[in-house]
Amino acid sequence: MNARMSAALAWGGVLLAGALWGGGALVAQFLIDGGMAPQSLSLARFALGVPLLWWLHWRAQSVQQPAGVRWNDLEGREQFQVAGTGAAMALNVSCWFAGIAHMGAALPTVISICCAPVIVAFVSVMCGYERFGLRLSAGLGLALAGVALLVVPAGGWGPLPAGYAAGLAWSFGSAFCYALVVLGNARMPVRVPAVTASAWGMSVAALCMLAIAWPAGITWPAGTAQWLGVSYTGVVTTSVAYLAFAWGARHLSPTAAVVGTLIEPLVAALLAALLLSEPMAPRQWAGAVLLALAMLLLVRRTGAAKPGG
Repeated sequence: MNARMSAALAWGGVLLAGALWGGGALVAQFLIDGGMAPQSLSLARFALGVPLLWWLHWRAQSVQQPAGVRWNDLEGREQFQVAGTGAAMALNVSCWFAGIAHMGAALPTVISICCAPVIVAFVSVMCGYERFGLRLSAGLGLALAGVALLVVPAGGWGPLPAGYAAGLAWSFGSAFCYALVVLGNARMPVRVPAVTASAWGMSVAALCMLAIAWPAGITWPAGTAQWLGVSYTGVVTTSVAYLAFAWGARHLSPTAAVVGTLIEPLVAALLAALLLSEPMAPRQWAGAVLLALAMLLLVRRTGAAKPGG
């Protein structure tokens, strides 16, 4: 597989992940509105996503000769990276929910989505993973501006609620944890297949969410529609989407990988317009154009440089 084809497939992976997460946001909102606690939903997503990843892992192990890498084969640093990436998945969601509890949904979502690419770009440049240049800065700026236009409420944020400082802290914590997930996947050991790393990482995420959700009490889906919704978010928007992202992130620079997933709010807005009769405002269409331009810049940059470096 040549470099151009590899980069195209990698972009396809992260864009597919972002699109599935965008659709999953509407399903998650339906489940939460139906009375399911956010922490319980997150636990269900990870717990239901784990079996598919483990099945794919064992299937790959059975046909691979010699047998693939096992957990005990990893060095301590590599084990910490895999487990830490899984824990960051769970903490990202938990911090986001805590921010919502203090500030409502809009601002924590914007902070988590828009600040993570900045953190990833800064860490990548400082650690030498990628070079800072005009195309990187322009692509990042266009992406952040596009996402802002997509998600900022038409009526503004409204009055600042009590606990604003705590809400900001939790929201920035969510962005930081999301950045850790991106960087962890981008720098995952090459000898660990994406499906194996995903199975291990999501198992850790499920255990972390169990520890978070158990003290508050676990709520269960009510009725067939909610069970189907939970199953969809667990299998499609969690395991399939995360596996696609984990594979794609290995073949792109960290910044390109995280910017690719910014398609999530665009897909959510488009689906809301199509399914819920919530038409996109002109500013949202402008944001979509800016986001497309940002990805075009970063795609061309990926083709001009070695992915991931």
